[in-house]
Amino acid sequence: MSQKRLRLLAVTLVLLLGIAWLAGVFERNPSNIRVPHFELAADEVNSFTLALSADTLEFDRQAGIWYMRRPVSMLADSLTVSRFLSDLAEVTLNTRATSNPERYGIYGIDSTAATVTLQMTDESRQITFSQQGRDYSSIFVLLEEDPTVFSTNQRVTVTRDIGRWRDRRVMRTDPATMTSLRVFRPEGDYEVTRGQNSWLVDGAPADSMQVTNWLRRFDPLNADGFFDDLPPQVLGDAAYRIEITSRAGTNSLRGLPHESALALAAGGGQFTYRLFESRLDQLFPEAGTLLGE
Repeated sequence: MSQKRLRLLAVTLVLLLGIAWLAGVFERNPSNIRVPHFELAADEVNSFTLALSADTLEFDRQAGIWYMRRPVSMLADSLTVSRFLSDLAEVTLNTRATSNPERYGIYGIDSTAATVTLQMTDESRQITFSQQGRDYSSIFVLLEEDPTVFSTNQRVTVTRDIGRWRDRRVMRTDPATMTSLRVFRPEGDYEVTRGQNSWLVDGAPADSMQVTNWLRRFDPLNADGFFDDLPPQVLGDAAYRIEITSRAGTNSLRGLPHESALALAAGGGQFTYRLFESRLDQLFPEAGTLLGE
């Protein structure tokens, strides 16, 4: 056999050995590794910290209600928190992937991973999990101080948009309790009042269907995000405003077109909300649209 062919075979063997090492062929057979039983009761979690690649979020539960404490203190979005904890509680470990820290990056246990520290009454748990798994329905996880990375039979989807973890409800007012609404627009203002049998716009009969659809937008009114760099005080004299009077009291909204979106603040609120620009006329309609013109 020629020297050239021997060198070619040697190079090929080295390449194959390298590929086999990357694939984990030389690690112990996963079937010989005992896969621990993972169990988590979501309703027993009292608080948790979620460390993402760029942000750290902190939450705790008071009287059954979830609050965000970091990076901002406010109500948390209960649906997002509940879905996250439920996904964690449904995780079951499948097979061992690696116990070599030098190989963690292959399985996404690196700077792109998320780490959650859960606090229960009598214990705490820490779980690091990747964004991707072997397939769409799995991920890789690292538990506590155990150096072993396991694949799972359940995918945990982590919302990395912090705004989705925050409660986006601007206000909630039952249309059945509303008695009047005064709307301010750049071209002027008008008042919508409840008559004996129908709604009136500045005293003229309104299109009941149009008014009903409009009022439903406030029960509840949810934002699409936040303008954290725009204090609500900036909207104090905004050209778009609504003053809502109901049997339960009064509410007000102030709107301002900003950065191709609608900045919205509620009376007495401490946050400025971001809404899609298309919602401007939906919330602050022209008088004629409520008359059916």
